[in-house]
Amino acid sequence: MAVSVDEQSVKRLAYIRMVYEQGVAQAKQPMPMGASSLLSLHDAVEMFLVLASDALNIPGDQRTNFLDYWKKLKVVDLSHALGMRRLNDARNGLKHAGAMPSVETVAQALTDTFAFFDDNVPRVFGVALWSVDVSYVIPQQAVREWTQKASASFEDGKGGAALALLRLALQCILEDQQWPHGTVLARLSRRSMSRPGKLALLFQRAFGESRNHRVGDVARGVEELEKTVAGLREALQWTVLGGNLHHYARFQFLTPDAGFYWSRDESRMEEYLASEWVTQRNPTREEFEFCRQFVVTTALRQADVSAHVALPSWEEDRRSSRGPEA
Repeated sequence: MAVSVDEQSVKRLAYIRMVYEQGVAQAKQPMPMGASSLLSLHDAVEMFLVLASDALNIPGDQRTNFLDYWKKLKVVDLSHALGMRRLNDARNGLKHAGAMPSVETVAQALTDTFAFFDDNVPRVFGVALWSVDVSYVIPQQAVREWTQKASASFEDGKGGAALALLRLALQCILEDQQWPHGTVLARLSRRSMSRPGKLALLFQRAFGESRNHRVGDVARGVEELEKTVAGLREALQWTVLGGNLHHYARFQFLTPDAGFYWSRDESRMEEYLASEWVTQRNPTREEFEFCRQFVVTTALRQADVSAHVALPSWEEDRRSSRGPEA
């Protein structure tokens, strides 16, 4: 008895998948950090059970326990009750009794949760959870569209192009940061950063006619300094966004550098996506999903930071009084 999937349900399924993939990523961390995966996996399953109840118009209340849903949702005959009981016991042991799970317990939880979603999401909605694009949760429209194109490219067998499109989506996030003028965030933004090498080039132009043979050495030193400062500013950006630099390093390693302007020229973009530099990449699903999840997480963090770094109320009022041309 599968129900139709409306837009709101798709968004909730996308969020559920995002939480599930977060749990999968946490499980790969060394213990005891990997233990937190049990909390995310349990949350993802419970949110799906609530969504299924809503979609099937089955009332619930705060007294409904996790395992009660298998009785409440008899109309769809939910499976994998035993596996979810194991997950529930392990999660409760960790959260309420401080019982640290073993590596084997976490691995079993991953297997059980995957099997639960793989079997039960189609039972309720007639579609696989893995077909739901997590990009639905991205608030920035341009970033969401590029990420959706990346997902479509990957499913079409164009893994290299998918990675390049995700690099473009991340570039859109970083370029869209419009911090209030004069703040430290504005000085750290990509918009305020000149390309590395510009100062060195000016130095060479100014002193290139000099007979001093050390001018070239100094220019190269200036260029290296520019690169170092640019790297530090980029690292500080990720610190502001609350990101992990080692995750960003992996993302950079997996995805091809899209260049700074190529996204603004459609013909150049198509040419780039078909280039050997892009097509030679053949990512696994895990690698692609890691990069996509990185974009989604960064987009959400950027939206959260932007909401907290808004213009002061009096500045908003002043701009409003100027009218639309202000």
